[in-house]
Amino acid sequence: MTDTPAAGGVPTPAPAHGMFARNATGLIRGVSPRSSLIINFIPGHPAQSLAAGFFFVFALFPGGNYLVGLLLVIPLGLAMSYAFGLLTQMIPRSGGDYMLVSRVIHPMVGLISSFCMTLAGLLSNAFFGIAFVTIGLAPGLAGIGLVGHWPTLVRWSAEIQSKHWQIALGGLMMCLSAVILAGGWGWTLRIQNVLFWLVTTTLALSVLIALFTTHSTFVSNFDGFAKSIGAGNGAYEHTIKTAQAAGTNTSPAFDWGNTIAVMGFFCTFSIFSYWSTFIGGELRQASTMKTANNMAIAAVAGPVVVAICAAIFFHTFGTAFMIAANGGGTSPVAPQYFSLIAASTGSTIIAIVLFGGYILFWPLICYISFIQPTRMLFAYAFDGLLPKSVTKLSKNGSPYVAVLLALVASFITLVWAVNGSNFFQVLVYATLVQLIAMALVGLSAVVVPYRKPDVYRASTTKRMIAGIPVVAIAGAGAILTCVFVWVLYFHYPAQFFLTDKQKMFSIFGVTIALAIIYYFAVKAYRKSQGVDVDLAFAEIPPE
Repeated sequence: MTDTPAAGGVPTPAPAHGMFARNATGLIRGVSPRSSLIINFIPGHPAQSLAAGFFFVFALFPGGNYLVGLLLVIPLGLAMSYAFGLLTQMIPRSGGDYMLVSRVIHPMVGLISSFCMTLAGLLSNAFFGIAFVTIGLAPGLAGIGLVGHWPTLVRWSAEIQSKHWQIALGGLMMCLSAVILAGGWGWTLRIQNVLFWLVTTTLALSVLIALFTTHSTFVSNFDGFAKSIGAGNGAYEHTIKTAQAAGTNTSPAFDWGNTIAVMGFFCTFSIFSYWSTFIGGELRQASTMKTANNMAIAAVAGPVVVAICAAIFFHTFGTAFMIAANGGGTSPVAPQYFSLIAASTGSTIIAIVLFGGYILFWPLICYISFIQPTRMLFAYAFDGLLPKSVTKLSKNGSPYVAVLLALVASFITLVWAVNGSNFFQVLVYATLVQLIAMALVGLSAVVVPYRKPDVYRASTTKRMIAGIPVVAIAGAGAILTCVFVWVLYFHYPAQFFLTDKQKMFSIFGVTIALAIIYYFAVKAYRKSQGVDVDLAFAEIPPE
């Protein structure tokens, strides 16, 4: 491609960015460092971990110490944060792992990474849709109904757990999340920050109530509540005894091996504090250390807050009771923290407030998850791997076509997950396939000083430890983290729902094969149009 001939009649070369869909992405750098910190914190928000399996894991791995597990998981999160953060600082463009890996290693490897990351995102959205109903609406309605003596709500809580209701309500939640993202950053960040603080405030209220409620008071209140709804006397002890009868060890001694296993479970929510990488081209001050440091702060803050909340809940509710209630014991209410606090207080208003704040978390985390596929699709189209129409923006700067495509794909995955998979299996598959992409980003961080020295030298930090670039050390740590979690999950296949390994490897293998086929197919098609798409990958795209 050439520009208009100069006076001497010799054509001058076209600008390098002429190989892209247009001369500028049109995306707006509208995300402040404070908002990006919230974005990075949300995937590890305590509301999710404390309500979606944190206490259940101690029935699976008796004697695992949560404080040690959370402490050990922090370095893993930091390695991921600095691998992603330092690379994003060097290549501050939207597209996340696709942009980083394709520019540093090879475009085909970038496609493999983004295909794996997108599959993880779609599986995560399916998990969020199911969780919204089964560990969100259902226990919330039941708790409010029991505390307020509204049997209709209790009946609804049972009815909505059918497959059809899970698909319908989970799909509706996804639509709300897509709407949050579709309005441009001004609209999106206002809603994000309001939802974040509502969720966080109601969690804090639960923790404060638990903090100022003695253990004996909770037991007395819980037994009184159970008796008032016809669950009999001594419901607290009955919960523990029924779990023990089912084979659950409610008072295990410390076990180092199970502590490592518990740490592996914590990885499902504590090593993903890099989410702002997907909007690198929309971050303010993206080329500064604030990008990586914000990710690191979130990686540390998440486990620390979880540890504080868990310690208070264990103290008030009782360790044996929490293990029992989440490990097969018969409890009159669901063992989520908001239901237990509501039962203890006996207040319908508190039940509504706590449940209302908690349920908002699921559209919030689903919106965060939508960021990845929408920016990946946009980056594909900008590089010429998808039709240019995918880069269309609303008047507020939102890639609405990409948002719509991500919504449709997420809903299809939700239908599959509800009808053909286990609830926690979906989460484990999402974690493991995402680790493939994360390992490739780690590899990119290791080699970037050597494969892209100009990019590395232009970055704001070129610190070294023992003569090794810090970004390479972070990348090596990220790779080791991914290998560790894979090995750990396969060491405990039953506990991590990996009994059908062939199914998982088939899904992952097809995903990687499709990425490779797609690369060569698009390359051949674009070449027939006289376009060499590899030229795009030799450049950092324009803003």
